[in-house]
Amino acid sequence: MQIDVVAVRRTRLAALGLTRPRGGVAAAVRGVLALQAQDLRQAEWAIGSRVPGSSAAEVWAAFDAGAVVRSWPVRGTLFALAPADLRLLLSLTAERQQRTAEPRHRQLGLTEEQVGRAGDVARAELAGGGAMTRPELLAAWTAAGVDTTGQRGPHLYGRLAHRGLLCLGPARGATAGGPQQAFVLLDEWAPGQAPDDRAAAVAELVRRYLAGHGPASERDLSWWSGLTLTEVRAGFAAVREELTELHCGDRVLWTLGEPLPAEPDGVRALAGFDELLLGHTDRSFVVAPDRFDAVVPGGNGVFLPMLVADGEVVGTWRTVRGAVQFDPDVPGAADAVAVAQRFRS
Repeated sequence: MQIDVVAVRRTRLAALGLTRPRGGVAAAVRGVLALQAQDLRQAEWAIGSRVPGSSAAEVWAAFDAGAVVRSWPVRGTLFALAPADLRLLLSLTAERQQRTAEPRHRQLGLTEEQVGRAGDVARAELAGGGAMTRPELLAAWTAAGVDTTGQRGPHLYGRLAHRGLLCLGPARGATAGGPQQAFVLLDEWAPGQAPDDRAAAVAELVRRYLAGHGPASERDLSWWSGLTLTEVRAGFAAVREELTELHCGDRVLWTLGEPLPAEPDGVRALAGFDELLLGHTDRSFVVAPDRFDAVVPGGNGVFLPMLVADGEVVGTWRTVRGAVQFDPDVPGAADAVAVAQRFRS
C-alpha cells in the first residue's frame, strides 16, 4: 500500500494516542507501550498530553496506585510504562543492557558482590510496602558499607532495576522541580510474572510497538528496543499476517492491521523527548533537517518541548523562570501552550 509523508504523520499521531486518546492515564501509557521519561517534568506532560483535560495530579495518582511505573527498560534511559510491560521489555533487554554497562562498572570498581549487597539492603529496607527516594536509598547503602561515590550509586540502582528488583513508583516529598519519585520493590508494588518464551515475547513486542508507534520500520523497533535487527525481523515474520506493509517513497513501513483514516490535526505543544520524535530512529518524517538543531540545541541530547502542526515539528516552547517562551511565528502556538500550562494549574 502506498502512503505519503503526511499520512505517516497523521497515522502516528493516532497510534501515539494524541489524536485518538485511549482513556485515562494508565490506558494512555499502555497504549504507547513506553514513554520516554528521563526528564520527569517532561514525562508528566508527555502522559498528560494524551489524556485531554487531565492534570499532573492524575498522572501522579497512577504512579501512586502502581498502575504506571518508571524504570530503565531499553537504551539505558528512563521510561514510564505499565508494570507488565516493564517485565515484557526487561525479559528481552535486561541481559544486554547489563553487558553494555559492564565496562563502566569495571572502571568504577563495582563488583557482583557489591551489587548483591546493595540488593539485600534494598530488599530489607523496602519490604512490606516501603518506598525510598534516591537520596534515602543511597544513604542506606552507604550506612551498610556499600560505596556509592563517583556514579556508583546510579549504576547500582540501574543494575537492580534491570534485574527487576527495583522500580520508581510513588511520589515521596517534593523539590523545587516537582515531586520526588521513590524506589519500591517491583514484585511487591505491582506483582506479576515475566514471560518465559522469548520468541513469543518478541512477537508481542512487535505488535505493541506498532500499535503505539506505527507506521514504523524494523530498524525503528531495533533501535528503540536495543534488540538486534535479526531478532526484530524474526518477530515481524512471526506476526506478518497481522501487519500491513506500507511504502512511502523508497521506505518500507508497517502497521498492525489496516491503517485507519487520520484527519488533519492542528498545533500541539508536546513535551520534550516525546515519543513522536524519539520513538523512531528515522526522524525525517516528523522534523525537517533544518529544524532539528532548534529542537536539540548544540546536539547535546536535550530535546526541547516541541510545537507540532499536523504531526510535523514546526517550533519549540519552554518555561523559563515561570515565563512561557515559544516561537511567535507559529500560528496557534499561544493556544497550544496554554493547554499545556493548564495541565499544571
